[in-house]
Amino acid sequence: MPIDSAEAARLILRGQAPPAAWVPDIVELHLERSYLTDLRPLASLTALRRLYLTRSRITDAAPLASLTRLQRLHLSFTAVSDLAPLAGMTELEGCFLTGSLVEDVAPLAGLSRLERLDLGDTRVSDVAPLASLSNLRSLDLSATRVSDIAPLAMLSGLHYLDLANAPITDLSPLAKLAELRWLILRGTRADVSVLAQLSGCQIIATATIPRRRMAAARQ
Repeated sequence: MPIDSAEAARLILRGQAPPAAWVPDIVELHLERSYLTDLRPLASLTALRRLYLTRSRITDAAPLASLTRLQRLHLSFTAVSDLAPLAGMTELEGCFLTGSLVEDVAPLAGLSRLERLDLGDTRVSDVAPLASLSNLRSLDLSATRVSDIAPLAMLSGLHYLDLANAPITDLSPLAKLAELRWLILRGTRADVSVLAQLSGCQIIATATIPRRRMAAARQ
């Protein structure tokens, strides 16, 4: 009989781990916008591929460390600050941390399959650990404290980069990112003339991008 993931979510919200027999079949859980504070009931769900915790009340991601088969993890607008529990999630392809309390992204340095990383509106200032993420295609650093983007020069496959409202002044590290298609610079003082050779890149300094075009760019 198919497992009802909604019922599994209800158990977790009551502080109970789903029955062991359900574990192999629970691959996706939606717990966003919930009052969830304790992630311990999720620790045994090792078959999980997609986990949505956006706008929940969690602060500690430690119980997620055992979920090493996760491919998409949504922690946006939570009070999570420590990413150490994510370090072993080597199958992670999408990590969404917008509006969280994250400062240190070093635990993500070994996640070589990561294709999309959203760090907008966080306290991140140092992006050096991201230089090793060679499969990264979409990176959101908007409204962060990042001023030095030199490490991003290593991300040759980057298609989408959002630097809006970040204290960026020197864009020259991006000059050789030939695959870059979208660069968002609203609210920055950066000189775009150094990127003249990126003829295939749409540079957005003031205009609003239609949502459909934005979504397509970040795929």
